[in-house]
Amino acid sequence: MDGRIGECAQEFRNESGRSMMRFIFRDESRLSGYQLEMLKNNRIPMLLRSEIMKVDNETRISYDITSMIPLRKILERKEIGRREFFRCLEQVAGVFDQLENHLLDFGGLMLDSGMIYGSPADDRLFFVYLPIEGLEQDVSESLRCFLTNLIMKETRFRNENADNYVQRLIELIKSPDFSLNALKLWLEGFAGGRDEGRPVKAEPQPSAEPAVPVRARHDLPALSPIHSRQKKPVVREEQTRTATGKKTTYPLSSWLFLGSAIAAILALFAAMAMKGAFEPGNPDMLTTLVGLVLISAAVIWLVVSKAFSKERKVERTVVRKVRVTEGMARDTCRKVEYVNKSIPLPGAKMPGNRIQGGFAESENRPAGNMGKGNDGCSSGHAEAACADDRTVLLARTVGSVPSIRRLGGNGEAVMIRQWPYRIGRMAGQVDYCVDNPAVGRIHAELTMGPDGYLITDMNTRNGTYVNGIRIEPNTEYPIKSGDRFMLANEEFQFFG
Repeated sequence: MDGRIGECAQEFRNESGRSMMRFIFRDESRLSGYQLEMLKNNRIPMLLRSEIMKVDNETRISYDITSMIPLRKILERKEIGRREFFRCLEQVAGVFDQLENHLLDFGGLMLDSGMIYGSPADDRLFFVYLPIEGLEQDVSESLRCFLTNLIMKETRFRNENADNYVQRLIELIKSPDFSLNALKLWLEGFAGGRDEGRPVKAEPQPSAEPAVPVRARHDLPALSPIHSRQKKPVVREEQTRTATGKKTTYPLSSWLFLGSAIAAILALFAAMAMKGAFEPGNPDMLTTLVGLVLISAAVIWLVVSKAFSKERKVERTVVRKVRVTEGMARDTCRKVEYVNKSIPLPGAKMPGNRIQGGFAESENRPAGNMGKGNDGCSSGHAEAACADDRTVLLARTVGSVPSIRRLGGNGEAVMIRQWPYRIGRMAGQVDYCVDNPAVGRIHAELTMGPDGYLITDMNTRNGTYVNGIRIEPNTEYPIKSGDRFMLANEEFQFFG
């Protein structure tokens, strides 16, 4: 938390299906009465929606962050182009205009990428404002520090054919005359169309004149021109694996029994037709037809209930050749192709979809149809091919990486090969796509800490549960090997 806030306590809570970020002030004298009433009675654009309550001599200011994540988290998995970056700068400059319109001091604005929230689905940003009395802020210095950190540490610029806007902004930030108004004028100049979208030849820099130094009181690192980061080449390796698994099916005798019953019914209908039972002039035609239909339905029901009962299911060994593509870009769901061959294995006893002592290994599966409530990585939720195919279960080797297994459905499992590991339904922002509209775009994040593995709910509407207990949003909780966790109504098991 910002060191200027001091004694204020911060916590995250789930309230009535909403994720709330709460600040608790035990000393009400530190709050500005006018600013508190302004936040309470007005919906100020670009600020997070706030709720103010007084409980047991405490003033609680809660901000609704449902389905939103900090700007810092968004930038971790997203390459920013010129348009998106300028949109971000325009909102940073514009929030000060909103504060001025509502006579709010600039000092209460939390200008930090961890306190600025947005949705990964659009480019709108929402800011936190705390109505603390006497919380002064040097706007120029705060903007300078914020933009320096944003450019140098947090933003991955897209490699595109555009003007050298990043270098020009750095030169503006380094200037001793940098201010909020200077940033607005700079944005207006670029938005005028003169420079926008066209490469601009860089002006030669005098070799004799050194760059303007940053004054010591700015406490900023020395800045140098940076360029858009180049994308690392993607190395793709394909390998074919052969593995066996188990699946249950009905024996051939059940299908032969059903076929024989259907053939007998058809023969009966044919015999009755040859005897003239169905001729229009026959007064008993309708009665005969209804009786035969009822008898046929009863026979079919009896055969199906006996021949296709759960007790008659048998297990078969399934051999699959799995072609796995490694090293693909992490913003797409990776594909696995299967070639199936069923080999009957009489007397085999093994539970359902599982290999004892082993775990499934597969790559992320593509976005799918919503089906029975499953949501996709894309807006159309298109069903992927081989939807009824099950993931091959492979034995787990010593020293293997952690994994998660999806319970229910096809029971697939995925190896966790990078940290943090995100699960959700938005391709490009998650590592594992869940085809379920009840799951958030970025629903949960798994991380590896010095004391073990952790899971965090990313401010979702339907919540995250660990071993049946709902965890608070935006808070890290320990998770151990074998623990089960639910994202909305999707259940997984973690193996560390």
